[in-house]
Amino acid sequence: MIQLDLFLKYFQNNRIQEYENIIKLAKEKNYEIISLRDYIQKNYDKSKKLLILRHDIDHFSNGTRMMFEIEKKYEVHSSFYFRNSTFEPKLMKEIESYGSEASLHFEPIADFVKANEIRSKEELFTFANWEQKCLNILKANLDRYRNLLDLPCLTIASHGEYENALVQTPNNYLTENIDTYTFLDIKLEAYNKEMIEKVTCYISDVPIEINGGYKYSITPFEAINDNEEFIMFLTHPNHWHYSKWKQFKKLVKMLIKKPITKKESFKRV
Repeated sequence: MIQLDLFLKYFQNNRIQEYENIIKLAKEKNYEIISLRDYIQKNYDKSKKLLILRHDIDHFSNGTRMMFEIEKKYEVHSSFYFRNSTFEPKLMKEIESYGSEASLHFEPIADFVKANEIRSKEELFTFANWEQKCLNILKANLDRYRNLLDLPCLTIASHGEYENALVQTPNNYLTENIDTYTFLDIKLEAYNKEMIEKVTCYISDVPIEINGGYKYSITPFEAINDNEEFIMFLTHPNHWHYSKWKQFKKLVKMLIKKPITKKESFKRV
């Protein structure tokens, strides 16, 4: 029955309605719904419960535009982080003009590992001046976003690739020392330890066949109804709306594979 339900959900291809219901409920429950930039600039009502919306644009998807339109409808703000491979100038400028945040989903360590054919953490850490070279790549990417689109890029978010797992080093290793913030001209990285420790409930989406669509089992509806004081909600818009081809592949997958249940707790990378 569960497998049939998932098949029907992918057939309908309308998970985006669930996102609108989440935003609507949070507004009804008097949450302040903001971007990471709003948070670091203290641009919010501190007497209210907080819901920070973070969108990692790992792949091109119409879901990105759909989420943005829903947020405009309910007059809330969020942070959208684009990889170099998902760079969408027109949409990014619209997001900024509205008052939300468009910035960089960065992966310089992964790029460096790939370019230099590095195969282990030991190889990476013994590569001459590797850390500064990766920081220079990150700074160049930020400068590109700023110069081409006039984006402030005050906050950024680390992306995870196969190469990061290979060398056991996440991209935000580069920003763990906040002295690098000055060099990069940023105010916050999305996995910043001090901020994450203040979050009372961290939620991340996954495809709906895994834990019903939420990585750490708890849903946004549950967290909001429980009146969590500080919710961080990470989404990937490609999990909320599919192209016809990707929808077809999901439907086939649901016919041959069973849903997955995993017990995971959030751990800061």
